[in-house]
Parts: sequence; structure tokens; C-alpha cells
Amino acid sequence: MQKDDQEKIATILVVDDEDSLREICRDALQEEGHKVLEAENGRQAQLMLVKHPEIDLIISDLRMPQMGGLELLQYIAEKNLDIDFLVMTGFASIETAVECIKTGAADYLPKPFNISHLLVKVEKVIKNRYSRKEKKRLSNIVKMLNVSSALNAQLDLKSICYEFVSQVQRNFQPDSVALFLLEEKGSLSKSVIRGRKLREHPELFKELKNLSYKAAYDGKTYMLDNGNAGNYLNLESGNFEYSILITPLYSQLNKVGAVVLLRHEDNLFNNEDSQLLGVFAAHAATAMQNARMYGKMRDKNLDIIRSYAKAVEAKDYYTKGHSDRVAVYAMKLGSRLKLMSKELEDLYTAGVLHDIGKIGIPDHILNKPSRLTDDEFRIMQGHPQIARDILAQLWSLNDILPLVYHHHERVDGEGYPDNIGNGQIPFLAKVISVVDAFEAMTSDRAYRNALSWEQARVILLQGSGTQWDHELVAEWIDLVQETGLEKIQKDVQTSPAQIET
Repeated sequence: MQKDDQEKIATILVVDDEDSLREICRDALQEEGHKVLEAENGRQAQLMLVKHPEIDLIISDLRMPQMGGLELLQYIAEKNLDIDFLVMTGFASIETAVECIKTGAADYLPKPFNISHLLVKVEKVIKNRYSRKEKKRLSNIVKMLNVSSALNAQLDLKSICYEFVSQVQRNFQPDSVALFLLEEKGSLSKSVIRGRKLREHPELFKELKNLSYKAAYDGKTYMLDNGNAGNYLNLESGNFEYSILITPLYSQLNKVGAVVLLRHEDNLFNNEDSQLLGVFAAHAATAMQNARMYGKMRDKNLDIIRSYAKAVEAKDYYTKGHSDRVAVYAMKLGSRLKLMSKELEDLYTAGVLHDIGKIGIPDHILNKPSRLTDDEFRIMQGHPQIARDILAQLWSLNDILPLVYHHHERVDGEGYPDNIGNGQIPFLAKVISVVDAFEAMTSDRAYRNALSWEQARVILLQGSGTQWDHELVAEWIDLVQETGLEKIQKDVQTSPAQIET
């Protein structure tokens, strides 16, 4: 049998109260290679669906005892089951067959029929089914790639959580969604919740959180509706009008959390939704786990970085806190410019480290209370090169090197160390340059007292377009005027992740 033929093989359930008709259909379909199951009526067929979720197609008579074909079709539609339906009907029931088509049946087969007619109809339905599934499979691959790409673009845990929930909303259209994460101590914390349904029903939310905790620890998916919700949720008696899908998030055996999706019962989740959400959750769990490890590594690196900055400040009392303030100012300006989280992180790190090269400048030059001589200034101009030599030893700071090395360049090309112009200066280095100059102006120095905000503003405007980028100067001035210098300076004592940007 060729591959194309193998792909058209299906599991078929024949439902009819006539034993002889079921036998004829069974023999003909098995001859074509299909797996055939049988049921005498719709009620028996319901039980078969539970035992055999792999069923692709139901061929059913309309008029049968206990439950007819139309009721069986309506049940499949209510449960949102991915099963095709072919109706067998007498000529007197054509109108009912048309109603079945409207309800979701793929086609109908008038009785009496010959076997060749049956096989043609079945082949058509199965072919369309596999074509539809292939299109959906390709669509799901695209969705998974999009999710993976979107999550990988984020570095911090908070951004990944929000991006994951947004992707879930876009692809599954739930009425509500909640994301829970496991803390290091083992408790489950709410990370993100969207949609009114869960907010308006605190008892339901509490029950779903408890079940999410179990899902996260057991690695088990739960799909709930009115038929089974009472087995898992301790709720008041009455109709359960929701469809719930709870999927665990785990990465390389690490339990990360769980996600809860809620819809109204007229739009039930199905096995395909469960499988796709499981893939989404696996991508998210890996990204979240990496973000947590990255965060711990970043915190350790920042401790080392701050120790470098403190070593410089120990040589120059008047620059104490200068690097921290530049780092926070740079993040503030970067956030106003709507930069990505990675760029904001680079700005903060570069701000802390931008003067690290001054550790190689002689103390008598660094702390001189009067104007530097030309020779002394040339020595001072060497601190970006010293910084680059020091930081080049740490591969993790490769992205930071150009920012630190070029933060004294001018847009008119008259800066140092390389005298490069506006088009060659890294954009983030130009951000550092503006806030570095501003911080130096508004702080006490060995050779002068701090300038007022208005004095610093005038100097920035005078150098706009020559020393500093014109648009960055304008954005920084607007930011300080809108926020207030005292509020911006207050944030220097706050951790980078908590800074109000």
C-alpha cells in the first residue's frame, strides 16, 4: 500500500440498529483497509466515543431506538469533538438529513445505496479530513514558531509571562486565562490573570488555582466541562457552564507552573487544543526557566560590576554614586524611547561601568581641584581605552564595550577616543553621553559646586547637535521637566527591575 493510501486509512464507527446493514458496511470498509467499530444506536455510540477517542468518522442512521443520528450529531457538536459525520437516511428523511448538514455533518447517503456509492462518499470525507488536518498541522507549526520566536525575544521573566499569555489569548480565544508560577519554596503564585470571568468568580478561581497546583506537581493536564467538573472542583451544585483547560508548565523535569484557560460551554476545548497548548506551555516553561537562571547570573554579574565601580569611586570622593545615577538616568531615557528590555539592560550595565577606566588614571589628576593641563587632559582621555582593556576580559560584556568606549564621542566628530561622528557612534553610547554629562553638571565636583537644573539645561541646549544628539537632548529635558529631578534621583536607590520607567 502506497503512502498516500495509508494516509487515507481511518477509524470508522458504523451506527445502525440493523445488524445486516452494519455487517455489509463493515466488510466493505475493512476491505479498503479501514478499522471499523459498530454500535446499535446513538447511546451505545456515545460510549464507544469515550473508549475510542481515535475515531475519525461516524456513519450513522437517523432513526434508531434510545438515541437517533441527529441527537448523536448534536452531542458531537456540543462536545466540540473532531469527528466527521456521514448520515444514512431514507428518502422520507431528506429534510432531516439537510438539517444534519447544517448541524455539521459532512454529507448524507440516501437509502437504499450500493456499496460503491458508500465507498465513494467515505473516500471523499476522509480525503477532505486529512487535507484539513494537514492545513491545520502546518498552521499549528507556524503558531508554535511564532510563539517560540516571541518568547525568545524576551529576557526577563515578567516579559515572558505577559508575552506567553498574549500568545495564548491570540491562538485559543479564551474568555479568561490565568498563569500560575511555582515559587522556590513550593507555593503557587498568581503571575498573570486576564478576562473578567475569573475575576468575577473568586470561588471558582480558588478551586482552579488548587487544581493548577496539582497539575503543576503531577505534570497532568485537566480538561473540564459540565460532565466531569464535579470530580475535580468543590463547587456548589448546579450546571457548570464552562469549559476549562489546565496545562502544566515544565522544562527538563523542572516544575515551573500551570496555565488555566476558560471558555463558555458553547465553545468546548478539545484534544487538539490540549495538545497545542501543551507545546506552547513547553516553550514557555523553557523560556521562563532560562530567564530565572539568567536573572540569578545577571544579579551575580551586577554585584561584580558594582564592585568595579566602587573601586573607582574609592579613588575619587566627588564621584561617589555617579555611576549608579548615570545607569538609572540611562534606563529612564531608554524607556522613554521605548527601547527593548535587552537594550535597557545594556544601558544600565554600561552606565555602571562607563568610568571603570578611571581606575588607571593617577590620583593627582583624577582629584585635581583646578582645571587640568593639556597633558593631564590627554591622560584623562585615556580612560575609555583602559575601560575597554579591562572589560574585554569578560566575554559576557562584549555588547557593553562599544557603549563604554565611545561615551565621550561627540556628534560633530570632535570627541574622543576615536573622533568619530554622529553616524558612527553607537546609539546607546549617545544615550549614555547625554545623561553622563547631565549627572556630572548637577553633582558636586572637586573643582566646582553642582549646577542647578536650569543651568544644566542651558548647557545641554547649547551643546545640542554638536556635542550631543539633538533629539536625545530634547527627550531628556522633557523627561526631567515632566518627572522632576528629585523623583528621578530618588530611583537611584532602587533595584534595576523595580525602577519606574
